[in-house]
Amino acid sequence: MLIVDVIREADSDHEIYFLVTSYVEAVRYCDPLRLLPMVVRELPLNDVEDVTIRVEMLRAILESPDALSDEIRLVLAEALDIFGMARHRLDALREEYQGALLEAA
Repeated sequence: MLIVDVIREADSDHEIYFLVTSYVEAVRYCDPLRLLPMVVRELPLNDVEDVTIRVEMLRAILESPDALSDEIRLVLAEALDIFGMARHRLDALREEYQGALLEAA
């Protein structure tokens, strides 16, 4: 199972932040030359807005005409998938929580 699949099935914000933080830690460990941009390597993850900003920055980097190596592009595309799914799931959990609050009222 891929980390994107695990994030998709996550039951809480805490679980999502744990998974994405673990991914970032792994990327940092595998990038000793610091070739990847800070948007992929920076910790901590603060909140859903932080995740959203990272998604937008990764998308912009990947869409830019800059000469990135194929290896870096693959890691950035993977990071975009992971951060994008995290944002999507965080939004879905927020909607589920708000819906439950409305039903309880």
